[in-house]
Amino acid sequence: MKIKPVFVGIAVVGVLLLVLSLSAVGKIFGANPRDVLAGVKTQPLAVKFLPQRSPLFVSFLVNPDKLALFTQLAAKPSDRGDVRHELANLRQQLQQNWLLDYDRDIQPWLDQEITLAVTDVDLDQQPANGLQTGYLLAFAAKDAELAKTSIDAFWQRLAVNGSDLGFEQYQGISILNTSFAEDKPAIAGTTLDKFVLFANDTRVLHKAIDALQKPDLSLMNLENYRDRLAQFNTGKNVGKVGVAYINLAELGEELPKESLLMSLSFDKSGIRAKTALNLASEKLETVVDTQTPKLKTPPKNSGNIANKIPLANSVIIGNNLGETLQGLQNTLLPEWKQSLIKTIAPITLDSSTLAWAQHDYAIALLPKANHDLDWLLVAKVEDANVTKEAIANLDRLVRNKLTVGEISLKAQPVTIWTNLSANDNSGVSGNVVAAHTQTKDYVYLSNSLAVLEASLTLKNSESITASKLFKTISAKLPSDRLTYGYIDKNLDLSWVQTSLLNFKSTSEITQNISNSPLAKPLNHMEVSGFAITSSDKSMHNGELFLILK
Repeated sequence: MKIKPVFVGIAVVGVLLLVLSLSAVGKIFGANPRDVLAGVKTQPLAVKFLPQRSPLFVSFLVNPDKLALFTQLAAKPSDRGDVRHELANLRQQLQQNWLLDYDRDIQPWLDQEITLAVTDVDLDQQPANGLQTGYLLAFAAKDAELAKTSIDAFWQRLAVNGSDLGFEQYQGISILNTSFAEDKPAIAGTTLDKFVLFANDTRVLHKAIDALQKPDLSLMNLENYRDRLAQFNTGKNVGKVGVAYINLAELGEELPKESLLMSLSFDKSGIRAKTALNLASEKLETVVDTQTPKLKTPPKNSGNIANKIPLANSVIIGNNLGETLQGLQNTLLPEWKQSLIKTIAPITLDSSTLAWAQHDYAIALLPKANHDLDWLLVAKVEDANVTKEAIANLDRLVRNKLTVGEISLKAQPVTIWTNLSANDNSGVSGNVVAAHTQTKDYVYLSNSLAVLEASLTLKNSESITASKLFKTISAKLPSDRLTYGYIDKNLDLSWVQTSLLNFKSTSEITQNISNSPLAKPLNHMEVSGFAITSSDKSMHNGELFLILK
C-alpha cells in the first residue's frame, strides 16, 4: 500500500490539533470561560472555499484566545508552564510555515473560526514530478477594515525584508503572492467574503474562488457532508469547538473510498468527539443484495458482563459477536480482512462458528511484558444446550488444525487447543493456542490458561467495573450504544502495526508520528472510550471520549 506523504505531514496535524493545543483539560471542574465548555452550534463557514475532493480539513470554531485562557484555567498550577510552552510552539509553527505573527498580524481582528485544509494532494495531477500539495489557511474576520490594514502591513513587511511580491486578478479577485525562496515558504493571499485566506500556491486560491462563485463545486454542498454535519446538531451535547473531516480516498490510492467527519467538544472530564463514517458507494453496490447484519442494541444490563473482566485492562463490549464480525467484512480492506482472519484463526468469520456468542460479549486485551498481549473473550449463555452444541462444533472445526484435549482448572473442566510438534529427542512438545470453558452463565475463551483460571474466580472488587475511570467512560458514552470500548493507558497498540497493517509504509508513518513534536501532548491521555451508536450499509455513527491527565 502506498500512502501519500501528505498523510503524515498534514492529516495528523489537522485531526489532532484540536486536542494537542488543549492537552491539559483533564480536570476542569467548572473552569471558565464557560462558553468554551458549552461550544457552538454553528458550522465551519470556510468549507465553502474547499473543493469537494479536498482530502481533509480541521476547523476551530472558538477564538484561540478563549481556548488559551481555557487551557490555563483547566491545567493544574504545576502544569501551566507546560501549557504555555505548547501554545508558544503552535504560534512558532504558524510563523515558520506561514510567516505570520499571530499577536501582530491576526489576533486584533480575528473572529471565531480558523480553518486549515489540504485542498489537493497533487495540484498538477502529475505524480512523476513529485507531489505538489495544496494547503489553505482561512481566518474569519470580525473587523474587515482592521483585517485589511493588518494584512496590508504584513505584505509590506515581506517586501521590505526582500521578498518578491506578485499580483494577479482571478475572476475579479486580487491575489498577492511571494516567489519561492529556499529558506522561506511560498505564500499567496486574498480576502473573500469576510475571510482572510492564505495558501501555499495561487492555484489553491483559484479553486477557492471557483468554489465560492459556483457553490455546486464546494465541499459544503456535498450531500453526505451536509447531512452528517446536521446530525451533529441534534440530541444532547450538540455544542462543539471544532470540526474535522478526512476523505480517505484522496490520501492514498489503496485506502478505503470512505470519509470520516468528526465534531469535537469539551466536557468537564475530558474531550468528546462525535464521528460519522460514510461508506463507499461502490462498496454499497456489492452488498445491497446481501443480508448485511444490523447491530442490535444490547440489553440495559449488558454492563454486567464487564464484571468478568479484570482491572487495568482494555475491553470491547457488544452484542452478537458473529454478526459484528460479519458486518466488518463489508467495510474492511481486503488486506485488513485477511489480517483479521489470520488473527482469529482457527475461528472463521462465518457466524456459525460463533453461534455461542450471539448475545452479550466482552473482549479484554491484557498487556504482558515485551509488548505482548493476552486476550479474553467472555460471552453470555442464554441457552446452555445450544451454547454447548455450538462450542462442540467449534472444537470439531479446530481439530482439523490443532489437538483438542481437556484439563481441569479449579475443578472446572477446560478444553484446550494445542499446537503439537515432534522434537529432536523423539518426543512431543507443544504450546496452548487457546482454552475455553462454559459455566452456568458464561463461556470463557482465552489464549492464556493463567488468564482463564483467574477469570473463573474473579471478584467484583477485582473487575474492571471497580475502576473509577471505567465508570466515568461508561457514563460519558451514549446510553443507546450498540458496541463500546474502554482503552486503558497501559495498552500497547504497536502490535496493530504487525498484526493488522502489513503495509510497507506503516512503520515509516508510525515513526514520523511518534517523532513529531505534535505527538508529545498525547502523553497527557490517560484513558479513552468509544461507542458505535448506529450502523447500517451506508453509515457508522459513534462517539469517542478522552480523559486526560
